[in-house]
Amino acid sequence: MTSRIDVLEPGETDDEEANRRLEEAREGWYGDSAFFGAMAHQPELLTQLMDTFDAFPASETIDTELLELMRLRVAEVHRCAYCATVRTQAVADDVAPREEAVFGEEIDADELSRREELAVRLADQMSEDPHRITDEFFDELRTVFSEEEIVELALFASIEVGLDRFSIALTLDTTDESPYPSGLEYPFDRSEVDQ
Repeated sequence: MTSRIDVLEPGETDDEEANRRLEEAREGWYGDSAFFGAMAHQPELLTQLMDTFDAFPASETIDTELLELMRLRVAEVHRCAYCATVRTQAVADDVAPREEAVFGEEIDADELSRREELAVRLADQMSEDPHRITDEFFDELRTVFSEEEIVELALFASIEVGLDRFSIALTLDTTDESPYPSGLEYPFDRSEVDQ
């Protein structure tokens, strides 16, 4: 399936900052520029959103690996082909041994630390139906996270939920020069990948 909107590559916009950010996305971030290339049609928003991403993690005790596990869980719940395919390059190798724990119908808590499990469960519940998050679950979160950290995790999950839906609506596909497969199908079906 092809993307519903042309994604811009580095050098294809008149905005120099957007071109620099697209190059940064292609060489770093996900190792693919399609996600940010779609946003590049609005260069100012692209720059502001990338600055927002750069703000995470803000807490000293939350790391990028934890956020990547949350991001992958959101992708799984939404069945977003693009988001389930690309990986945050800076932590891909560190997260790889645990990513199967966040894919599938149920979260495999045995493969995650308690902090990872709770953060992934928060991402899961925010993706499914945030109205169903209970006070008891927030009490569980408070056993391992501070109020500041819970706010950070909830904000990150919220951003990921929205951006997954952005990717799905545009049926984003990977770029030809990325290391990922292209021709992604929506909705994403992990069982087809494993065959």
